[in-house]
Amino acid sequence: MPRLRRAGPRAAIRRPVAAATAMVLGLLTLAYARLHAWETRAREEDRDGGYSTETVIVTALLVVLTLAVIGIIGRALIDKANSIDL
Repeated sequence: MPRLRRAGPRAAIRRPVAAATAMVLGLLTLAYARLHAWETRAREEDRDGGYSTETVIVTALLVVLTLAVIGIIGRALIDKANSIDL
């Protein structure tokens, strides 16, 4: 009959590391499967993802332009108001 040996300190360290490695690999596999499913669904539905990106960029540029105009007009109004003598 083989003789059983006690597990040393290294064996106690390997178990949690192996469990954490398995968990991380499982999460990576799940994330890859989810991304692959999204890509497949997007290709099947023939979505136009570029249109929404273009809309966001144009909207952001319009917001920046609007804020710049408001800043210029607001500064002019404040300067005009400060120049009035009562």
